[in-house]
Amino acid sequence: MKGLIIFADGFEDSEGITTRDILLRGKIEVVTASITDTLDVTTSHNLKIKTDILLKDAKLDDYQFIILPGGLKGTNNIASSEVAINAIKYFHNHNKDIYAICAAPSILGKLGYLDNKSFTCFKGFEKGINGRYTGEPATVTSEHIITGKSMAYSVDFALLILKKYVDNETYHHVLSGIKSL
Repeated sequence: MKGLIIFADGFEDSEGITTRDILLRGKIEVVTASITDTLDVTTSHNLKIKTDILLKDAKLDDYQFIILPGGLKGTNNIASSEVAINAIKYFHNHNKDIYAICAAPSILGKLGYLDNKSFTCFKGFEKGINGRYTGEPATVTSEHIITGKSMAYSVDFALLILKKYVDNETYHHVLSGIKSL
């Protein structure tokens, strides 16, 4: 099992880093990919990150899912990146899993991938999407797309993704390692 997470300048720190962390704890390989021509990315709170690969060099067929962290600047950067949009389209057209949180579901909405589907996102980013904005709960699953509401729900978002790919024992092991149960 291997997934791809897009890190664009301005992505929301916890939505990207927390999600990656939780999946790695569950022994799911998550490769970070920059949308630019450099491995270096700066988060919304000015943390400097070095990604694993450039998205343009990724063999998309090698990945089962793609994750889009939000953050206003990061979302805008993904939305304006031809290589990122092409990757998202590839995952959608091959019925592979797509996960987007906070502002990032708006990218899927603009592509028409949320049409007639239930979804959530950061309030205000649902405008112009022809889907059923729920606002709650923290995460919404519609076919091969999971959307998350906001940074406050990064752990819930990541755990829902994790639960899809691991057995119950692994899931509860990760859960007990991050929560005092």
